[in-house]
Amino acid sequence: MENIPDNVALYETDLVKDMISAVLGRGPAQVMMGSLRTAQVFYGMTALTQISGFLEPRLDKEERRVLIITDDFTEKYAGQVIEVLNSMEAESKVWTGVKPEGPLDTIREAVKVCEEFKPIVIVALGGGSVMDSAKAIMLKYEKPDANLYRMIGFGGLGLRKKVKFLIAIPTTSGTGSEVTSVAMLTDTDRDPPKKLAVAHSEIIPDVAILHTDFVKDMPPFLTMASGLDAFAHSVGAYVSAWGGPLFDAINIAAIKEVLKYLPRAYKYGSRDLEAREKMQFAAFMAGLGFGNTKAGIDHGLGHSLGKLFNMHHGFSVGLFLPYTVAYTAKISDRWKDLCPVLGVESKGKERKVLLNDLLQAMKDFIHSIDGVVSIKELKNPPISKEEYMDKIDLLVKYAESDVVDLLAPRWMNTETYKKIFEYAWDGRDIDF
Repeated sequence: MENIPDNVALYETDLVKDMISAVLGRGPAQVMMGSLRTAQVFYGMTALTQISGFLEPRLDKEERRVLIITDDFTEKYAGQVIEVLNSMEAESKVWTGVKPEGPLDTIREAVKVCEEFKPIVIVALGGGSVMDSAKAIMLKYEKPDANLYRMIGFGGLGLRKKVKFLIAIPTTSGTGSEVTSVAMLTDTDRDPPKKLAVAHSEIIPDVAILHTDFVKDMPPFLTMASGLDAFAHSVGAYVSAWGGPLFDAINIAAIKEVLKYLPRAYKYGSRDLEAREKMQFAAFMAGLGFGNTKAGIDHGLGHSLGKLFNMHHGFSVGLFLPYTVAYTAKISDRWKDLCPVLGVESKGKERKVLLNDLLQAMKDFIHSIDGVVSIKELKNPPISKEEYMDKIDLLVKYAESDVVDLLAPRWMNTETYKKIFEYAWDGRDIDF
């Protein structure tokens, strides 16, 4: 590790890639030890008030110092949290400096706030960017010398010495960050900026609060895009090689909920609180499912596209989901389990026909909520073919060096990434 620059993520290096490749050849899901990791989850109409019930007996009065981390959009919800904290005579402070996708400079800014306020509890109130930023802020506040480029889950960190509890309150239904060990940030020192994955079991929130008050007013596009993120999490994880009976069941359940309730949540918004509640659970289950297995290659492809063309994360990964399923279908039949879930009749069909029917059903679902499955479909804003092809080598470079690449169930290289990006322009079916 001595020759690796401090600002290069370990998962980008040939050394780590070669190590993981050796493991993959041994059937990782069967030979590697694991654990079920998640937050303590409170849900329903009394979920928010459970914060005081959880914290009060665990903290002395002088320890009840809470930093609420949010952004300028979700700041409007902070008053509800503060009201609960006041009931236990807690001192609270709101920091609204989170920016989309967690630029590293905002993490450093928030750490300075922590050094002044010295929170014992951090509440992440917002979407995926807020929750992921809060994880990184806690890590760097507790361990100033920790290198975020080196955080891919190895060894102990010894957190919870300064911040005893991290509480996550999602205001979107998609990322599942409230129960995962991953924080997706943005390395703003790269030109152009690049996604940076930080992963460690000690940054999993201690408590997650699922309450429809915080998600019911999501605008339609955010509902659709974040819902597609949950869909991609569960489908991508299911067709990977890292599943097992427990997480397979969780991922299938998440897929079913998304298929049933995302169209309703997208169409009716706050008028359909049942759909909002069900999508909260779908996102939570998908987070639990992929967080304890792995995300599909759609995430590496979507990370690259989203960062280079400033597109919403969930919208981007949803676009690439059919390509993930088609590409991994060349080495596995796990996709067949998804046919009845998506209403695809399999009896008497040849494998190729059945796969095509499944892919079409997925595309039809994505289109039904105004998502897209090819680059040329993009309208707001559109991307010209010339602009897209001019950046395709950089798209490939960023996808190939994404953390998702490490655990791809089917071997990926520069050529395959480029072909997928090329096929994605006009929505061609994977035939390699």
